[in-house]
Amino acid sequence: MPITQPQAPLRGNFVLLRADTLRLLLPQEEVGAAEYLDSRPQATAEPGLLRLTGEGQERCFAALSAQMTLLPQCPDERFVVATLGHGSEKLGWCWDELQVLIDVVVQPHPLPTVLVAPHTPVDCYALHDGELAFLCSADRLTEFALATGVES
Repeated sequence: MPITQPQAPLRGNFVLLRADTLRLLLPQEEVGAAEYLDSRPQATAEPGLLRLTGEGQERCFAALSAQMTLLPQCPDERFVVATLGHGSEKLGWCWDELQVLIDVVVQPHPLPTVLVAPHTPVDCYALHDGELAFLCSADRLTEFALATGVES
């Protein structure tokens, strides 16, 4: 159900994730430790899932578009990886930037109802350092991106 009423400020630890022009704020406990990519993950037979070449690992990677859909390739500027959600160590999400925000106050603002569909993973935004960032949960984001598939 879309949020239409103003919400109380949230205080806590968040992670700001950036993928191209997409900026997301997730609770810190929903984002795994950051790792740096030494090489680019490559496309696999399964669209949207990427792997490091020469690795015998089962770990896959994914990169989001600005529309929160999977990209078929990992953009060159994606150099940091983090898992999202609990028990998701086998899928690393590639980001342009990952910034941990400690003990910050975030003022959620509802998105206009016309922009929020039942399956949309975000329903509010906040301003951080003068820029818009969508508030999101790892589960909703992951579910949406994997269900929506690869950007055409």
